Amino acid sequence: MKNRILSLTQSLERLSAREQVLVVFLVFLLAAMALGFGGYFVNQSQSAREKRIAAKLDKLKELAAARGDYRRLLGEQERLAEEVRGNKGTRILTYLEDLAKRSNIDLGNASERAGDPTGSDAVREDAAEVLIKNVSIDRLHAFLRLIEEGNRLVIVRRLRINTRFDNKEMLDAAVTVGTFKPGQEG
Repeated sequence: MKNRILSLTQSLERLSAREQVLVVFLVFLLAAMALGFGGYFVNQSQSAREKRIAAKLDKLKELAAARGDYRRLLGEQERLAEEVRGNKGTRILTYLEDLAKRSNIDLGNASERAGDPTGSDAVREDAAEVLIKNVSIDRLHAFLRLIEEGNRLVIVRRLRINTRFDNKEMLDAAVTVGTFKPGQEG
């Protein structure tokens, strides 16, 4: 290595002053270009790396949000499952009769039956069909509201309303109500 440097300095000394200035200028120019291009490529690499890191951080934030949503939904599912287990003793017809008394409605032709399939063996639906005759719309509305608001697991599945021929202000309604209970596995 020392020999090479010595050889280069001797070659530079043999050149004229003008040629020496041009060679030194050319060497500095090549060094500056090498540093410039090297800096450019390092900057591009750093910029690409920062973009990948930012994209991964965004994905991590999305994952953390999804994890929080998952935990919240899992907790909600557990609470709902607990409500379904607690609803085991609810008799749908007794529940409807109590609500009908509070709404000043007479239930007629009430029958209990199996509900719609739930798609799971862990939960089943019990249903009741009741026929309400000669009721005003405000009392029917109050009764339906009590059904939906009283127990979160009791819902009105079907409602068919007909006006009466003898009194256009009064209604006849056929209501199908369902409730969810633990199935064979629950």
